Amino acid sequence: MSDIKSWLVLAVGASLVLNGCAGMSKNQAALVGALSCGIPAAAAGGFVSHNNEPNHHIPVGAGAAIGLVSGALICGGLAYALTPEPKPAPPPPTPPPPPPPPKPAPPPPPPPPPPPPPPPPPPAPKVERTIILDDVLFDFDKSTIKPEAAQILDRLVVFMNENRNTRAALSGYTDNVGTEAYNLKLSDRRWMSVRDYVVKKGVDGGRVSGQGFGETKPIADNKTAEGRSKNRRVEIKVN
Repeated sequence: MSDIKSWLVLAVGASLVLNGCAGMSKNQAALVGALSCGIPAAAAGGFVSHNNEPNHHIPVGAGAAIGLVSGALICGGLAYALTPEPKPAPPPPTPPPPPPPPKPAPPPPPPPPPPPPPPPPPPAPKVERTIILDDVLFDFDKSTIKPEAAQILDRLVVFMNENRNTRAALSGYTDNVGTEAYNLKLSDRRWMSVRDYVVKKGVDGGRVSGQGFGETKPIADNKTAEGRSKNRRVEIKVN
């Protein structure tokens, strides 16, 4: 009767152990089963040994040890054998595909072309200056330059040396006293004397030209002394 009680205790313990080992691994269930059944089985074994018949008396300690080992082996083995392996964890869900890269922004439009440069300003009109050396600045019937005329020509030399792109055109004239041929030669000598003077002062001779016109192209009446005086002249046009 005592053996039946001991095995009954083991069966009940094993049932409880198996129900409590759900979700464990086999090794974990075997360990829990051995501990759960070994201790009650040791107590049952000691109890049975104590109450056994005198002819079959087993020491209490030995009965407890036998119950401990038997309960641990039986429940641990049953737990290991009957506990299913835990199902492996499901694989992680497949990550969603990455979103498509954003479309690149269209390139900015090219800058507008720069405005054309303004047209260059028109060249300044050439200013022509006319200097008249009349008879007062020459000795009568001569082409020698008087000091008064030299002062005017010196200023002309300074101007032409400071403005290297200027040119001087000389024109010689006389009144109608004397022959036409003589007056033409006198007008040539007068403009040439002016040219020689400015060239001697440093003006390039290629920038000075001239021509004698004699008694042609009068600017005043040759019938009066005052008019004839104005017609005896050298005109210098600077441009």
